[in-house]
Amino acid sequence: MQSMFRLTALSCAFITAAGCSSQQIDNISKSVKDIGRDYGMPVLCGVGVVAGGAAGYALKGKDGILPGVAVGGTLGCIAGYVWQSRLQELDRIAKEENLKITTEKLTVASAAVVTAVPEQAGLVTQIEDTGMFATGSDQLTPNGQRAVAKLAQMYAKPAATDKQAAAKEAQARRLLIVGHSDAVGNADFNQKLSERRAKTVGKVMLQAGIPASAIYYQGAGASRPIADNSDPLLRGQNRRVEIVELANEQALVMRAQAEAGNTRYLHYGTSTAAKPRQATTTAHASSKPAASKPTTAQRTPATASSTASATTSTSSTSTSTSTAKAVAVVRPQVDFAGTPVANYSWTMAQNIKPKQSGFTLISSAYAAQMPMSSCEADRPRNAGEVLSMVNDQPLQRRATKDYLPGYNNRVWANLVNGHLVTVSPVSILRENAMVDRQPILQLVEDYKQPTQHKPRTMKAVANTYEGESEVLYRVFASDAQASISCMDIVFSKGNAEVSQGALFYAAGSDAFVASYKPIPATK
Repeated sequence: MQSMFRLTALSCAFITAAGCSSQQIDNISKSVKDIGRDYGMPVLCGVGVVAGGAAGYALKGKDGILPGVAVGGTLGCIAGYVWQSRLQELDRIAKEENLKITTEKLTVASAAVVTAVPEQAGLVTQIEDTGMFATGSDQLTPNGQRAVAKLAQMYAKPAATDKQAAAKEAQARRLLIVGHSDAVGNADFNQKLSERRAKTVGKVMLQAGIPASAIYYQGAGASRPIADNSDPLLRGQNRRVEIVELANEQALVMRAQAEAGNTRYLHYGTSTAAKPRQATTTAHASSKPAASKPTTAQRTPATASSTASATTSTSSTSTSTSTAKAVAVVRPQVDFAGTPVANYSWTMAQNIKPKQSGFTLISSAYAAQMPMSSCEADRPRNAGEVLSMVNDQPLQRRATKDYLPGYNNRVWANLVNGHLVTVSPVSILRENAMVDRQPILQLVEDYKQPTQHKPRTMKAVANTYEGESEVLYRVFASDAQASISCMDIVFSKGNAEVSQGALFYAAGSDAFVASYKPIPATK
């Protein structure tokens, strides 16, 4: 309660001074999130007073303060009631069903110009899957059915108090249900299974009376981890169902786009392999080391995935820690003059400033965390489309072929220890820095030498993660026998150049890394 009194004092001080910086308002908003469950309505009434008064003063000076306070206070009280009632209901269901539920409040960032999306854009609820689904199944267990039915009944209730407002809210509101898995097993299988599970939850929402036109579902598979997949004791946290309650369809589109390449999910990798073991030598790899069987940690992503799939084609809910037998992979060995991954500190993306996607997340669990490990600890990520419960068709979005300047299918290349390494086409769209065309990798050994080798081509898969001014372009070789395992390249969004880059490869039974900063080929 003391926190609420401090907020009231701040509100009064603001009204008296007729001025308050946006940073101060943000600080006030963040300071009240933890008491939303018990005091959500009075807290957001106060925040509405502050924000409304600030807006009124900005528009009309001192004469605009009182009208702004009145409007802001009213809207804040309404939002506070919705927030408080939802959190109280979720808390009750969590206790009754012994569920672990976490929430994030979605508000539109002040920098975002989105007139069709209200400031209070929605609420994100994560329910950890502790027995909601049987292993490998998309059918709810009896306990899961009971818990989801309670959640559906809660979401079926109008948040607004009067009938007219409730009807308007119900018509505009959208629910997005996202299934998530851990990284155990085949990535494609997990993505499809998580999609079917999300649809199963959507069907329960339908039974509760929520119209199909208001419900969307998505299978994110293992592409958005919130815990370490290489730790059997922690990876279970990634098995979860996410329910996002959004103000309208424009907010739904914003949410889907913001999550597609969200750097927060790079904090953890999607590989279940342990960290690479300490290399037996710190010397550079020989140009032709003896071929040997790679360890689990040093196989390429494609190999690790297929091996895990052969051993456990079950699903995201499997908690088995059995070890798959290593598959002997004979790779053409190339000396890129790198250093052992075990001795390498990967920090290249730590300085990327996370993109302001339009949403400000208010949650103690959220932090703008940048990746803590390289592509060597990751695998290609694939989240399914956002689909409608009406007809299973993808959410309609504005199609675009507008590229980031300098990334319109150009060829990028450079020498690494005398070998020419090419990645092309580099195809990055302006919208959310999405990959338009997947690249291929090409290697020419001993480039510029009279006896140079013929070009060696390797298929690849790229994922992108967008910051304010840079893009992390993460490339994985698809072929288990490729000379290159993966690449991390940081592209500038403004001047088409690389600020940092690394190439990962295997040499014998060790994983190595070499600097790689490609430049665009001249036309």
